[in-house]
Amino acid sequence: MFRLALLLVLRASGPGPAQDLLLEGGAVYASAEARPQRASVLLRGGKIAFVGGSEEARRRAPAARVVDVSGGFVFAGWSDAHGHLAGLGEALESADLRRAASPAEAARRLGEKAAGLPAGAWVTGRGWDQNLWPEKRFPDAGDLDGPLGSRPALARRVDGHAVWIDSAALRLAGIGRETKDPPGGRILRRADGTPSGVLVDNAMGLVERVVPAPTRRDLERRLLEAARACVRTGLTEVQDASGYGPEALDALEGLSSRGELPLRVYATASAEERVFEETMRRGPRIPRGAGLVIVRAVKAYADGALGSRGAALLEDYADEPGKRGLLVTPPERLDELALETRRRGWQLWVHAIGDRGNRLALDAFEKAARAVPHPPPGGDRPRIEHAQVVALADIPRFAAIGVIASIQPTHATSDMPWAEARVGPERIRGAYAWRRLRSAGARLAGGSDFPVESENPILGFYAAITRRDLSGNPPGGWRPEERLSRPEALALFTSDAAFASFQENRRGRIAPDFDADLTIFDRDPMAAPEGEIPAIRPTLVVVAGRVVFQTEPSRAR
Repeated sequence: MFRLALLLVLRASGPGPAQDLLLEGGAVYASAEARPQRASVLLRGGKIAFVGGSEEARRRAPAARVVDVSGGFVFAGWSDAHGHLAGLGEALESADLRRAASPAEAARRLGEKAAGLPAGAWVTGRGWDQNLWPEKRFPDAGDLDGPLGSRPALARRVDGHAVWIDSAALRLAGIGRETKDPPGGRILRRADGTPSGVLVDNAMGLVERVVPAPTRRDLERRLLEAARACVRTGLTEVQDASGYGPEALDALEGLSSRGELPLRVYATASAEERVFEETMRRGPRIPRGAGLVIVRAVKAYADGALGSRGAALLEDYADEPGKRGLLVTPPERLDELALETRRRGWQLWVHAIGDRGNRLALDAFEKAARAVPHPPPGGDRPRIEHAQVVALADIPRFAAIGVIASIQPTHATSDMPWAEARVGPERIRGAYAWRRLRSAGARLAGGSDFPVESENPILGFYAAITRRDLSGNPPGGWRPEERLSRPEALALFTSDAAFASFQENRRGRIAPDFDADLTIFDRDPMAAPEGEIPAIRPTLVVVAGRVVFQTEPSRAR
């Protein structure tokens, strides 16, 4: 893994001012639209102080620490506009079920993980995907019972919108033949009506309520390990779509205040009623000075996911007649959330994947805009997370209402083998339709949805411009008319992400007085042959003027 023995993740020394830092010898991309220029970049007090010639930079800061980045390509710090830090941290501690070729292989991996756990501990895993299995069927609790015996086990599907549990977990949760599907959830059942062991969307809560809650130490450990994993890929910010409660938000802010957090986090609070009211009472948290955590957004869910057939569709699933998915949040509650957040100056993110889910989210935002035409700052840039399957008639509404489409390019290349089977040839025209959205005037932002996908933003950039998988398939790209150009793809992870988080005047460009957040790559993603882009690696990552990751520390002097 990239010679990890050579990689350093440097812990920030605290919230005080960083030493002046001068980066010399790199090719600098001042913005997504600019051509590269050979320039020195001087960082002072957490900001960019100067961009230009080396002689002038050294005159301005004779005592600066100089880092030679010759051969590197310098960009404004890359951001992931939709990730899940706590989920990634948990996944790093769980059995990795990604690319498991069968239920038996996934169960074997969980069994191996169980061998190293204390007696009575839950066995957890993440990443299974029945679409990769020969029969493409959902798994059964019985598939887990042999390898795990009496241990309770919970394995999350790759999209996080379904869990697979064993018989021990079913018993602990009290889920049986008579248990009804909760609103916005589905218990998959065998032919005899007994629960199969797969719970979709809101039904996951039936078992999650009996899983021991993580402690504050658990939360901080997972968040920190996830943040370190992110900076190793070149990220300087994560816009966290987890919809946290107060405990996780406090853990994030604690890591930041102690100088331990290596990147910026634009966090979302949960839309769950109790948490929402507490969030509104506490108000937005926008730090001054060295703080790296911003809390000014709320996350809600319109529907589920396409892979587990929980995405809410206007018509039946093409591959499951009679089913149209799930509404995770009642439409009237979405309307209330859109109105209240806009009125109070909070940004609302709505997860919407199916065409019905997207329509209901757009409807809610449109009603709120009519009711509050001039909201306080913060309430005027609502976001739809994923915007994955959109009715063609609804695509122009994003620009008309001012809704940001927060997209994840690698979802398209992961889902392309089966997406059209879910929605059919007509609806697929509005699916993963980045070019259509952009051409209709919508503002976009780019993320990964990690740990559903890799946290490496270079893979998202590659997917956006090629619409091909890492093997280069299909030749020419899947529905290539929806590809983005390289400058457009770079903007997704820099200036577009900055706009989507109200930071366009301080992030997304390399210019004086902008945040001193930089990502330096070993090769140029704007010019490298497409097939070589996934192998591009960061050599230096700077956040708030501090080096938080570098591969060749000996070049600093």
